[in-house]
Amino acid sequence: MKTALELRQITKRFGNTDILRGIDLDIRKGERHALIGPNGAGKSTLFDLIAGRTLPSSGQVILDGVNVTGLPAHRLGRMGLARSFQTSRVFDGLSVWDNVQCAVLGAQASWLARWFGTSGIDQETRRVVDAIGLLKRRDQPASGLSYAELRALDLGLALASGASTLLLDEPTAGMNRSEAARALALIRETTQGKTLLIVEHDMEAVFALADRISVLVQGLVIATGTPDEIAADNDVRTAYLGDAS
Repeated sequence: MKTALELRQITKRFGNTDILRGIDLDIRKGERHALIGPNGAGKSTLFDLIAGRTLPSSGQVILDGVNVTGLPAHRLGRMGLARSFQTSRVFDGLSVWDNVQCAVLGAQASWLARWFGTSGIDQETRRVVDAIGLLKRRDQPASGLSYAELRALDLGLALASGASTLLLDEPTAGMNRSEAARALALIRETTQGKTLLIVEHDMEAVFALADRISVLVQGLVIATGTPDEIAADNDVRTAYLGDAS
């Protein structure tokens, strides 16, 4: 099976502290892959490396067969990689529609917008706003949205980028059970055919959404497998889920 994202011997060191200690990981095209681990395992650092926010001390990040190690986020975006953040990063003063349209415009060359006019831009904006369930709230400033709606908008910005590989950072963080269930259904519906790498602490969400799961402990991937395989792995149960699980 083809891979969308490959990590080869990724290390990250801050001073004398090793945060990531030789990460090897393959994310298959079209799969939903979850990254779990206890606090301090290095999940956020690894996400930042993949997304181009920081550089590895050594190793390679390969996107669709191309070595993209060290490329900044905007270059990666042009190559099909987008990230949503644990804390929504939207323009509070702009409407839902304008937020999404900014992302659509950013994903398309300016000369295309001038050549074809605004109809295609508006059509794509409407498609994304409808997909995330906010069409009736299209004129609402982002500052007036509920927390769950903000997370949906954040997902919409990633979708509007046209990226084929999405990094989702704790998409259900801060939600109650019903909100989390709706968020998972939204992610499942709107990302069909795309590759997802998800960091998530909610084990119920992880096991409901992921095709495969990798467990990161003290900067090392100690296991990768299906949800059933991970749940049955004694090392994982001891290191992360707990013996009582």
